[in-house]
Amino acid sequence: MSLLFLILVAAGLPLLSALSYRNIKQLEEADSQVQFAKGPIYLQSMLLQLILTGVAWLCARSEQMEIALSGTFTWLTVGAAVLFVGGALALAGYSQKNKQQQEESTLHHILPETNRDRLLWALAVVVAAFCEEYVYRGVLFQLMLLQTGGIWIAAALLSAVVFAFGHGTQGERAILQIIPFALGFQALAWLSGGLLLPMIAHFVYNMTVELLFGEQLKRDAGR
Repeated sequence: MSLLFLILVAAGLPLLSALSYRNIKQLEEADSQVQFAKGPIYLQSMLLQLILTGVAWLCARSEQMEIALSGTFTWLTVGAAVLFVGGALALAGYSQKNKQQQEESTLHHILPETNRDRLLWALAVVVAAFCEEYVYRGVLFQLMLLQTGGIWIAAALLSAVVFAFGHGTQGERAILQIIPFALGFQALAWLSGGLLLPMIAHFVYNMTVELLFGEQLKRDAGR
């Protein structure tokens, strides 16, 4: 089960992401105003996330892993989460102003446009926050700890790289930015002793990106 999980998370998802990115860019070259139906994208994403989480759970059981969910919420851990999310949003704002980054990114194809899309997007964000933290900061991180002889930073970095390549649909530059982003989530899990705090931070970040930058990203993409 561990081998199946590693194949899916380290090879399967990055490959699907790369193919999706290539297909989107090819469609954009053929029609610069191409639009995608958002609902099916969100539903497919949630289904894939849930399947991967199920495989991760089976992997954790087979390896007898203890995945702590709740953790400890203190002024230190909550303050660290607030600073981290604020810094990540500042980076997102900077990237949004970068013309080259805008031309490469496909994020505007994912963000919702209608109220129905926004409801599905919010649900997809909840699923992604729970599933991705469990899969990457929980199960994959512990597997990497075993493989690296318990070296925390090595396991965290390997998990972060796999996580970043799993988001390849956002472009090559986005992959490089997502690595420190993932390391920050791993640090929150370490500080709090559980996955709940990074799950909340993940959800807040994704929702805030839509609220702050969603409309601007779509306007810039339509120029």
